[in-house]
Amino acid sequence: MTIALPEFTFEVTDLGSVRQGSFTHKPLTIFCGPNNTGKTWTMYSLYGFYKGLESFQDNQDPEWDAEDFKILNAEELRFLFNAAPRQLEGASFALAAGQDWPVNVDALPSCNVFLMPAERNGLHLFFRELSTRRAALLHHASRDNINIGDLLRDVIHSRYALPIADYIDWLNNLSEAQRAKSDGYHDYAESLKRSLVRGSFRIDARTGSVEFRPYRFRRDARSAASMGLHITSSTVKSLFGLWFYLEYQAEAGDILMIDEPELNIHPDNQRQIARLLARLVNAGIRVVISTHSDYIVREFNTLIMLSQDTDRRLQKKHRYQADEALSPEKVGAYLFDQQTIVPFGITPEDGIYATTFDEVIADLNRVNDDVYYTLQEQREAVK
Repeated sequence: MTIALPEFTFEVTDLGSVRQGSFTHKPLTIFCGPNNTGKTWTMYSLYGFYKGLESFQDNQDPEWDAEDFKILNAEELRFLFNAAPRQLEGASFALAAGQDWPVNVDALPSCNVFLMPAERNGLHLFFRELSTRRAALLHHASRDNINIGDLLRDVIHSRYALPIADYIDWLNNLSEAQRAKSDGYHDYAESLKRSLVRGSFRIDARTGSVEFRPYRFRRDARSAASMGLHITSSTVKSLFGLWFYLEYQAEAGDILMIDEPELNIHPDNQRQIARLLARLVNAGIRVVISTHSDYIVREFNTLIMLSQDTDRRLQKKHRYQADEALSPEKVGAYLFDQQTIVPFGITPEDGIYATTFDEVIADLNRVNDDVYYTLQEQREAVK
């Protein structure tokens, strides 16, 4: 039986666009809101917190104090974001006061955290070149006569936030990682292949290059040939990392973070993504997403409401699986706006009350109706 991490509550202060706010890390945590409101900054900080906890548990340094991991201060956040000091002056990301924080961090279950950044499509194409840049830095460091100008130029071009740097490292180790096999998440990887990308991936064990073979047939009735990831659709590129993680690395108790899971994905597939993420939550993986997708949030609403469908009549009618229904207690959803973080209401009857999408949709409908009917009246007047 997997021991779950506590549902930590975090307080965010002067972090990017967020002046002050808090959120509770639930089995499914959803960040919503307009652009440039601090969602990614907060997700990256949560990643940094768990990476620090993971490092503490792995290193067992007796000089480290468990209390040090209750807060990421401005200096630690600057390292996490690879940012200038002035950009994070006064910032902090901390466990909320009054939580039961064990002095011995070993009392917490270990966890693996995996973050898929919004830049993943580009990283999937250029991770080798980015790795070459890193190798150039090592080359400079190994020389007796270092060319300071060349070194600084390479350093400047190698400035990534820690989650992005970690993702680049992960991509460059695919060949090694595929020697393992995920314990119990193969079916979810297969579901992604069937329902979303409709094809199969292959990683060359020697070169690490990624190929994709569509399930569809060509016009001459022959099966489609494999192709490099660089010429596949944006949907295939976007979902490759999630497939590989589920196929080879996912374990119960993991924390999976996805910045904008809807990237380059048709609305129907956005609904499928929501259903897959719900299944992962129910299978023991804690999921954190940042999203602008009304389709994803509304699909989560449906899955929350279906948790009341005890006889599964509605689930069967609309072809939902039993493990897609979401208990509202497992979900936390938060609006990032006006320099703060505000929880959305969540009920079994309505799901997530995501006002940020409702207001935009209502305004869109109002403007559309006004333009349509006004033009109709003008045409009638001309007649």
